[in-house]
Amino acid sequence: MSAGMSAPMSLRRRIRVVLEVGYALWWMVRIEVSLRRRDLATTCRRLGIAHDLDSAAPPATEQAVLPRRTKPAVSASRFMVASWPAGNTCLRRCLLIGHRLRDLSPVLRIGVRRDDAGFLAHSWLEIDGRTLDPSAADFATLGRS
Repeated sequence: MSAGMSAPMSLRRRIRVVLEVGYALWWMVRIEVSLRRRDLATTCRRLGIAHDLDSAAPPATEQAVLPRRTKPAVSASRFMVASWPAGNTCLRRCLLIGHRLRDLSPVLRIGVRRDDAGFLAHSWLEIDGRTLDPSAADFATLGRS
């Protein structure tokens, strides 16, 4: 096989990808409905995600390393949110990935920063005090001091 060609995907792997994307779609629909009908705290609680919206602690700077077993779920979740008709937002991505990683106890954080265009808001996940999003360090948390 030449260097630029990859091996064909096995049937077992194809089935797993389809199942992961289907599961992500199911939960993305539920997340969207919850975001439209409930507050963020309720949505997080229903998804099994902790949220830290009160702490003024700065974002984690050390990068989290996820177990290898989580890669298919995270990849399917990123694909689903990128294809989502309501938009590829960091909050939707965090909620879906956070739900898929709930056994690792992720924490949702939200921050802001100011740039030439005004204020930007951003959400990210932290696991064991480490971030899944290296750009989180560019934002100030919304927590109360």
